Amino acid sequence: MEIYDYIVLSSTTKNQLQGDTYEFLIPPVWYNEMRSPVARVELVQIHLTKHSTKKAAYITTNLTANNVFYNKGKTVLGLLNNNTGNSYQIGEPLAISTSARPSKIDITFHEPDDSSFQPDNFKLVLKFSYGNPKDTSLKIQYQN
Repeated sequence: MEIYDYIVLSSTTKNQLQGDTYEFLIPPVWYNEMRSPVARVELVQIHLTKHSTKKAAYITTNLTANNVFYNKGKTVLGLLNNNTGNSYQIGEPLAISTSARPSKIDITFHEPDDSSFQPDNFKLVLKFSYGNPKDTSLKIQYQN
């Protein structure tokens, strides 16, 4: 059985804004220490009010990803399809393998030309999935 943690991030709950990057600090006590040391994180929901003529194309994060490659040196959290106006849909979520229980999550929004921008307002939900800690440790051990 997989166990899930959900983290809701928004433009109003950021701890800091560094340029166009939103920084969120997650208290270590929020996480259950019994979880596996490795997690899969997915962007599962988003509401975004874009800024004027900017078109959001994708979101990047500071979370390390061992299974996602983008040659711009960024970890892509998700691609956004702009239907109309401020309505964005997520295609198939990327399941990024990362270290469990991050204390800091950075989020940056990008246009199709890779430039970053600040949306007027956003809320997004990240889903962290954890497998059985013992099975996960064995899989990691035998991958090397």
